[in-house]
Amino acid sequence: MPRHLPPALLAVLVLTLAGGAWGQDALQPLRDLIDRGYWHSAAQLTGPALVAQLPDDPEAHFLYATALYLTGDVGAAAARLELATSLVTGGVPASHVHLAALIRADQGDPAGAARQLQNAFLREPDYRYAMDWGRIAWQAGLLTEAEAAFRAAAATPEGAREVWPHVAHGRLFTAQGRLEEAVAAYLTALDVYEAHDPGGPRPPGPGYVEAWYRLGEAYEAQGRLREAEAAYRAARSVDPNHGPSVQAVDRLARRGE
Repeated sequence: MPRHLPPALLAVLVLTLAGGAWGQDALQPLRDLIDRGYWHSAAQLTGPALVAQLPDDPEAHFLYATALYLTGDVGAAAARLELATSLVTGGVPASHVHLAALIRADQGDPAGAARQLQNAFLREPDYRYAMDWGRIAWQAGLLTEAEAAFRAAAATPEGAREVWPHVAHGRLFTAQGRLEEAVAAYLTALDVYEAHDPGGPRPPGPGYVEAWYRLGEAYEAQGRLREAEAAYRAARSVDPNHGPSVQAVDRLARRGE
């Protein structure tokens, strides 16, 4: 193979080789690049080649718009999403509403974006939609709505196994000074993780560390320093390189001297 291929030819070659590996689904290589975090390759090579190959396929344009958004090219993502939606026959998919809302939030309208994200979740109760709804609603200062969104996320099949909706609830409660509710949320997060932990050689995920650390913060804010130190030490024992928990343990140890 020549070492220096023109970019357009290289893009087509990447798409062709990937498409052959994935069989008949020409969209799968782009989905895979996005899912694996190769966003620049998706936005610069495979996405343009795919929409050139499938100019009337709304999903091809939508995936390309997603890749553009993930690389920070919000304006190009908005234009590409508009084209993708114009090619849809029937109702607008919830995935399009979700991406449009994320773009809207990045363009400075988090309150409007939160409404769109709620709409996306009502159309399709997806865990990601609910978490983004809660995050953007919180950003807009819509705290009651954010709380409802995180609760909705925890009620989805995926969310029932995730610690993050409960960690988000805890952080939201902590920010409002609702410390007892924050502690309860973090303890629930730990219970959820431990109930669904498959065990084995893999270390606990970052959500488990975060829940312990945030629990320590909530205890410390209540003046329950012994329990706070225990929670911080638990976070540090799971991840010895977790800087915030290491610093918190050291801070409380100096305080007790």
